[in-house]
Amino acid sequence: MPYIIPHTFKAGEKAIAEQVNTNFNYVKQSLEQLNNTLGNKIDTTESTINTKIESLETTTQEIGGKIEDRDTIVKLGTIVPPDPQEDGQVPTADISLSADRIHTAAILANSQLVMPSVDVEDKVVNIMFEFTIGSTYTLSLPLNIKWVGADAPEIIADGVTINRFYFDTTTSGTNWCGYFSFHNTINSEE
Repeated sequence: MPYIIPHTFKAGEKAIAEQVNTNFNYVKQSLEQLNNTLGNKIDTTESTINTKIESLETTTQEIGGKIEDRDTIVKLGTIVPPDPQEDGQVPTADISLSADRIHTAAILANSQLVMPSVDVEDKVVNIMFEFTIGSTYTLSLPLNIKWVGADAPEIIADGVTINRFYFDTTTSGTNWCGYFSFHNTINSEE
């Protein structure tokens, strides 16, 4: 409904008043259109922002899951304790490591370390293995590990000290580079 300026017009003023009314109505319609356009843009922007927030929350949860997966310590179930029923024979337990994992073990038998097979497309693979070993047991190491410092490390076999092996390969598992450290939980030595 057009806005009408209440006024008694003299000759010629009527045309001016009509023009003012026309201009006023044009400005009013333009402002209404602008209000509708801005309202729609605000609604669209709010919807877009909400969608992006939901996407970021999902991505954050996925990343959090990956971090938890990476930090999971895998308890090895392949270690076989000695069986006195076997005429004093101590069975060998294969400790099979898997790629890109952290492994822990308390070695309770003579054991040998088995490195994983690695897919050819995996260029870099890392493994960490923490273990304690009793003084009466041995751990045999694969020959395809080149140890930093040239010689295989001396394993501290006292049932308390945590021996740490770090392995990486850039040859899809054909050869491994090994690093060694230890932590004595009683004397706090490293």
